[in-house]
Amino acid sequence: MTRLYVSVDMEGLAGVAHANQVSFGPGVDRTDYDRARGLMAGETNAAVAAALEAGADEVVVNDSHWQMRNLRAEDLDPRARLVIGDKPFSMTQGIDDGTFDGALFIGYHAGANHPTGVIAHTYSSATVLEVRVNGTPHNEAALNAIRLGHHGVPVILVAGDDALAGEVEALLPWAERVVVKRALGYSSAATLTPPAAHAAIADGVRRALDRLAQMQPYAPAGPLACEIDFRLPVMADYAAVLPGVERFGGRSVRFETPDGEGCYRTFLAVQRLAATGSP
Repeated sequence: MTRLYVSVDMEGLAGVAHANQVSFGPGVDRTDYDRARGLMAGETNAAVAAALEAGADEVVVNDSHWQMRNLRAEDLDPRARLVIGDKPFSMTQGIDDGTFDGALFIGYHAGANHPTGVIAHTYSSATVLEVRVNGTPHNEAALNAIRLGHHGVPVILVAGDDALAGEVEALLPWAERVVVKRALGYSSAATLTPPAAHAAIADGVRRALDRLAQMQPYAPAGPLACEIDFRLPVMADYAAVLPGVERFGGRSVRFETPDGEGCYRTFLAVQRLAATGSP
């Protein structure tokens, strides 16, 4: 039985290039955001349908963007199961509920500090400037892959812009990389249309499943030395309250964990503590 896990973000979708398309708030009209929800469902369904048609028996979809209640259940392929809501394990929620044979990351984006990545950030643009594991910058895809890898689950496909593809190639070279838009800057892109993006994702899923036996969990040998640079010094103040987390420099913290599960759990806790120090 082949079970697949699909984590879906929004910034990396075809047709998305501006922050107002992926969130809303006071003074921000939600029309663009609601349209992007449709784009999110479209790329998700393209991945789900291709996976099932290629022989997958079960597909679990985790809504992994912002408040994590973006996908409308009624828009999702009825053959998939949806994980939605405010989740303790965020973009990897449910990965330890059972055994998955592979993971697909849809709508993902480049990490914080990328010079051209569309809406590039790492978990929180409000707090995080960069995350490094054993000295190497890690974006959201890589951080999520570390936890999945700890549970033996390989990332087999990542879809987003070309900036993301370059980062993924460096850390997860076995994963299929589907480019649905070319990053022109933080708020601009040359993008495929939704039908073209759906076709590209479906082709990528088929290629990934054809090579499933060659895919590798991302499980760097421990101990893992993790460093986070925050936007403001006060954020490092708050993050360093957590036992085992050490403050260094003006706005950074470091910690060490024995494995990928500990790295991911501590990162989430540290990042959430830092957010409480946001002015």
